[in-house]
Parts: sequence; C-alpha cells; structure tokens
Amino acid sequence: MKKTILSAFLLSAAQLAHAQSIPAGTISLGGSVGYSRSTSKTSGTSGNNTSSTETNSSQFNISPSVGYFVLDNLQVGLNLGYSSVRQPYTTSSLPYYSLPEPGPQTRLSVGPFVQYYKMVSEQFGFTGNLGAGYQREHYQTYYGGNSTSPDLLEINGSGFYAGLTPGIVFFPIPRLGLNASMGALAYNHSNYKYPTGVNVVGPVDYTNTTSYFGANFGLSQLQFGGTYYFGR
Repeated sequence: MKKTILSAFLLSAAQLAHAQSIPAGTISLGGSVGYSRSTSKTSGTSGNNTSSTETNSSQFNISPSVGYFVLDNLQVGLNLGYSSVRQPYTTSSLPYYSLPEPGPQTRLSVGPFVQYYKMVSEQFGFTGNLGAGYQREHYQTYYGGNSTSPDLLEINGSGFYAGLTPGIVFFPIPRLGLNASMGALAYNHSNYKYPTGVNVVGPVDYTNTTSYFGANFGLSQLQFGGTYYFGR
C-alpha cells in the first residue's frame, strides 16, 4: 500500500514538473483591450421651464505586447499602452447650460517588462509581471470665467511608471493563453507643463510634479487579455 501511494505521488510530481515549463526560445504576442461606457439621464419641470440633462462617460484602453523567453518560464519583452477616457460630461436642453465637450484624457506609454510563469498544471498557472517605462498624457479642462464662457485649457504631462502585477493564465490549447489580473502595486511620476489656452500667460520657471505609489486591487481593476505563443 505504501509503495502504491509513493508511486502515485512520484508520478504526480513528475507530471507537475513536466507541466511547469514554457521553454526558452518561445515568442509571445498578445495584449489586452477594454471598453466601458455609462450614461445617466434626468428630466424635470420648474415653473414654465421643462429641462432634461444627460451625462456620459466612457473609457477605452489597448495594450499590445511582444516577448521572448530567455529561460524556461521567464520572458522579457516590450509593452505599449494607449488609453482614452471621456470624463463625465453633462449636456442640457437649456442652451445656456451646455458647453462644447472637452477632448478625452489620453495616455500613451511604452516600456520593457519581465514576466515569470509558475505553472501548476498543463493548462493553468500564475504569473508575475514587472514593468516600467515612459508615458505621456494630454487632456482638456474648463477653468475660470463665468458659467457661459470659461477658458478651455490644454494640459500636457510626461513621466515614467513602474508596476508589479500578479495574475493567472489558462491555456485552452497549448499555444493560446488567456490571462486575467485584478490590480497592481504601482508607482507613477509625472511633470506637467503650465496649462495653455487663448487667455493664458504662463509664469516663469513653472513646475508641477506629481507622484503616486500604492496598491490597488479588486474587481473594479479586473482586466482580461490573450497571448499566442510561437514555438511552445
């Protein structure tokens, strides 16, 4: 009986060890894409005036990547990222209330990454992704003036980012991996130029620097992606 249990254990361990390998020389091509949109509407009557308002917001992001496995289960690669966020914006049936919608907040990033795979079966495993790089940001906002004619400002910034993202991967077929993550430990540092606009004059030696470090995990951070592995 003891020999049977020991043999079964050794066989399971051997199968597990065999499953824990994405061989060196494998090339990966993948990424993630996401889109969300929300809309809310209200209406009402006050005196002789009947009005309605509508608030919209949306977000789109895409992040392609390419990698090369320098060792079994360990790859290095390059990641690109683009996001466009349409901030909550309200329009009204009353013409004096609505202003032209400002442009979306966009961010473009590029940088290298290192990713390690810990496979627990031939189809399922855990991943850890460490990435860093350069990013640029642009958005518009209204400021000052009165309710009918505020100034539209252009905001531009640039800086760098770094992050550690845990995740899971599932292989429905050997060369296709579906991955998911629920947040990251991240650091961001950005320098912003003075806002530009029609009636804006910038001060001399202006500086505006922001930094962020923290962990943000949860269902609100859930992201899905897919990767194809050449040579696996």
